[in-house]
Amino acid sequence: MSRLAPFDKALVLILVPLWVVCFSLAVKTQIEVRGYADLGLSLADAESYPALTGKFYRAHPLNVLEEAGLRAGDLLVRVGGADLRGVGTLGFLLRSAEEAGQDLRVAVVYERDGERHETSLQLIPTSIRLPRQVTSLAFAASGLLLLLRARPTPTVRAYFQYAFCVAFAMCSSMTYVWIGISVVAFGLVVPLQLRFSRLFPDDAAPEGLWSRVWPWFFAAIGPFLAISIAGRFALGDAGMHSLAALGLLATLAVVTRKYRRGDPLARRQIRWVVVGAYCAMLPLVVAYTLATLEPGFGWLIYDAYWAAPILPAFLLVSIVRFNLFDIDRILSAAASYNILAVLLGAGALVVVPRIAEAVSDLAGVDPGAGQIVLSLALAALVIPAHRRLRPQIDRVFFKERFALDQGIAELLPTLSACTDARDLTERAGAGLNGLLRPEACVVYASAEQTYAPVFVAGRAVPPAFLADSPLISTLRGRHVPLALSEAGRRPDQALLGPFDRAALETLKAEVVVPVRRDDALTAFLCLGPKRSGDVYTSTDLSLLAAVAEKVSTELRRFAQDEVIREGREMQASLRRYVPGAVAEQLSSGADLTSSEREVSVLFVDIRGYTSFSESREAEEIFSTVNRYTETVSQIVQKHGGSVVEFNGDGMMAVFGAPRELVHKERAAVEAGREIIAAVGV
Repeated sequence: MSRLAPFDKALVLILVPLWVVCFSLAVKTQIEVRGYADLGLSLADAESYPALTGKFYRAHPLNVLEEAGLRAGDLLVRVGGADLRGVGTLGFLLRSAEEAGQDLRVAVVYERDGERHETSLQLIPTSIRLPRQVTSLAFAASGLLLLLRARPTPTVRAYFQYAFCVAFAMCSSMTYVWIGISVVAFGLVVPLQLRFSRLFPDDAAPEGLWSRVWPWFFAAIGPFLAISIAGRFALGDAGMHSLAALGLLATLAVVTRKYRRGDPLARRQIRWVVVGAYCAMLPLVVAYTLATLEPGFGWLIYDAYWAAPILPAFLLVSIVRFNLFDIDRILSAAASYNILAVLLGAGALVVVPRIAEAVSDLAGVDPGAGQIVLSLALAALVIPAHRRLRPQIDRVFFKERFALDQGIAELLPTLSACTDARDLTERAGAGLNGLLRPEACVVYASAEQTYAPVFVAGRAVPPAFLADSPLISTLRGRHVPLALSEAGRRPDQALLGPFDRAALETLKAEVVVPVRRDDALTAFLCLGPKRSGDVYTSTDLSLLAAVAEKVSTELRRFAQDEVIREGREMQASLRRYVPGAVAEQLSSGADLTSSEREVSVLFVDIRGYTSFSESREAEEIFSTVNRYTETVSQIVQKHGGSVVEFNGDGMMAVFGAPRELVHKERAAVEAGREIIAAVGV
């Protein structure tokens, strides 16, 4: 609290203890007060007894007046042992709850036509209003946490004041103190809610007298609440519910307008509030509207408060860590599943019964069993339909997100067509630069003892990083991108030296993506802020990790291709010095074992080769010898032998080694006869 302004400290020291007392009292009242009877009473003056109006505060499950024999115009003299002179509706409510027995019945003395009568009144069992208590706790905790942990901006202060007004308004207890606090709190909730909505997220509110005054018209909710508590339920409830519904709609309109006018970063922040506001307020708007039109729907208001804690939860994320999750993904997924849920419900209620009935008439199947089978089949279509529907929602409402997803999906296959590491890094860098449009995009690659830039886009002047620098050491231990920006999220922890920090600040790097090959850091990418002003979301980081993994896979492919090329060269070299069969056996990885074996050896020599070569040119001699060796080699291999040596015009071939040959003698003879026939042609 040391960094809070004196006024903020005073508010905390006053409001927090007061709320704790009110909340504890509300919980205590909810536990101890087991029944109530909200009878409409009118009081002529402080010395008279209250008269029954015949109206209820809200619709009850049983007609308590009729059962007790009471009717409009009766004067209530006593409830239990408590005298009711000068007591109004609230006083009767509190006294009847205190005087009731274990069976929730209380004795009542009433006066009719000058005569006094006694009856017993059955109280309505009290249900714990848990939604309101949970809402009170959620708003108070979020307001206090935000004021103490976040920067105390005008927006944060406005939310703290609004949150505690909601917290006080939700602390319902049957005491006179609570009545006073509730009247004030309910009168301030909507004006403070609108004030916060107009300030969020940039602390800028519309100027002008009218913009500051009009939200306070909704402060009339407090007086209408007081009128309702005083016993004039029709007027009080109608005014309170209608103004509350209008105030919530006005808040949604303000939030939506600010979203439409915000920049990309503000929109991402406001989206959390938009989602939270619509989820929390729309149920209340519906409940208040129905209660205004028909008081019997008043019970809906209490149930609608179950959704209210969504707003403080989403607002905390919006202010403190709005980039913690990708709100675009949450919105599109929620919209897709909601649309499918509506269609599924409509199909289950309208289409399935008719189809089941038609099938039962044709096939004689029980309609109930048919409905179950068809409903299960319809439900099984939800996931496939979601996979098709969600991209269409992204295409319409989140165009940048859809374009990035599609762009990465198209970029990854193109990386497989790269022929070398240089082409790979340039294509990956250019692709990411075009899709994300960062202010700077630099790809670094390992170069002996340093990491040097091999691709640069933007105005950055990238320095080289030493291989033993703290940044490189950090990247060697990571398999996911390193997020350095503080915009809407907590930056990743990284041990950086002064040079690393200065270099990254020069590049304005917000994300560093490591590219690994096995356990080695082969390269990394530095990406600056997006030119659009948006942030790098968790989905963006996942997509960048996918690109890095693809680059890593292609680098391993290049290394494997190099090994294969070297192996082929080695095999070609072996063939010059060892028999082809032995070279093939070595290149296949098989071990050569020494052994004694019976083999057949074939020697071939050209008759008259010396005189033949003396009378001809060298080119003719080489051509003849090449054709001779090629022909002889093919014939020997054809019969299962291995050429061991060529020496000029002579050749030695072995049959039966290194591979076993059953009829090695016959193979050698047949090979010799075929060689004589072929060479003699």
